[in-house]
Amino acid sequence: MNQVPVTGIDVGKRFSEMAILSPSNQVYARIRINHDAYSNFDRAFELLRKAEKEFEAKPVVIMESTGHYHKILFQTLTKNGYEVCVINPIQSDSIKNIRVRKVKNDKVDAKRIALLYRFGQLKTTNIPHEDIDCLRSLCRHYYKLSDQLTAYKNRLLGIVDQLFLSFTEVFKDVSSCTALAILEKYPTPEDILKADRQKLISLIQKTARKNIKWATGKYESLCSKASNFKPLSINSIANAAMLKANIVMIKTLMQSLDAAVEAIHELLDKDASKDMPVLSLTIELLCSIPGIGLLTAATIIAEIGDFSAFSKPDKLVAYFGVDPSVTQSGQFEGTENKMSKRGPRLLRRVVFTTALANVRKKRNGQEHNPVLYEYYRKKCLSKPKKVALGAVMHKLVSIIFAVLRDRKPFVLRMPEEHAKMLIAKNSAA
Repeated sequence: MNQVPVTGIDVGKRFSEMAILSPSNQVYARIRINHDAYSNFDRAFELLRKAEKEFEAKPVVIMESTGHYHKILFQTLTKNGYEVCVINPIQSDSIKNIRVRKVKNDKVDAKRIALLYRFGQLKTTNIPHEDIDCLRSLCRHYYKLSDQLTAYKNRLLGIVDQLFLSFTEVFKDVSSCTALAILEKYPTPEDILKADRQKLISLIQKTARKNIKWATGKYESLCSKASNFKPLSINSIANAAMLKANIVMIKTLMQSLDAAVEAIHELLDKDASKDMPVLSLTIELLCSIPGIGLLTAATIIAEIGDFSAFSKPDKLVAYFGVDPSVTQSGQFEGTENKMSKRGPRLLRRVVFTTALANVRKKRNGQEHNPVLYEYYRKKCLSKPKKVALGAVMHKLVSIIFAVLRDRKPFVLRMPEEHAKMLIAKNSAA
């Protein structure tokens, strides 16, 4: 049995329950830690030092990853020299039924989390780099804003369809600068028909940054559509109010997205100026993979965190959650297994969009990645398209692993060439 004392912490928003277990798994001490002042941690550190002195070993601290609430505890404990193991709630839930009697409270949970270290042989988590933690927050913030923007765009489209259904035949993207400018000043077909010709053409030309001929053509097409749809327009007070509100929200979210991207660039520029950069070089390596841009690369680095925790590709694939789930019991073995989807959602999101880019062709007809394009095409002959795309996602994670492991940019090689290289490498070994 591990002879070090173990400390389990059940994390809450305002306070956390801490339980220190002796090497014999008896509760040595309990304490509630309030998070509102550093002085509240003094008693906890006093108990940890007392346990260290009595058992001649520094306690290991175990806590759940509970939203952002565990970060204050994690930072404070690691700064004071304690090893902290941050575990997934799925792991701690695995021992919730260790006793027959159903008991659920913070004190019991703290002890169970500590016992999990004894039974599960959990590894301690390395202290995350400050810049990586900052990048993770920025990337998650960006995607949340992006999702909100998409929702407001869809709402705006629904209102525009009622006011002026044919508007999208002239301006396909209702959230473009030109479309928003027109809808803000001339929201209905009647407003467009009453508008001053030169003013509206000038507005179209200025916002779209096109020549006068293009702007005039758009104006004439818009007036023609407005004239035909005018009798059908639902020009209600509700639609007018919601149109203005959605336009304001879309503009605000667009500005917030630009600010988030600017903050990410600022963080990366700051990192690049250091003597030993942590982020910028790794992002440059990931950007060498077709379909991966700066934001995607930044998201991958931020969500992976400590890459040294992944000793082989399969572990990274499982962390991305793109590995197949396993259903087996007795002689039964499931054949229709779905993607596990156990890792961070953002990782699957970015690897999905990267996979889509790799199985498409450019405007000139060339493939972005001929190897993955052909792999996807062959898979589609025997599998549904979504299953084939999942296989491409699996391949991409393996490529990401190889690039991060070797610290070398991605080089596109045909399967035959890659096979020859492996044979030569094995022969040399």
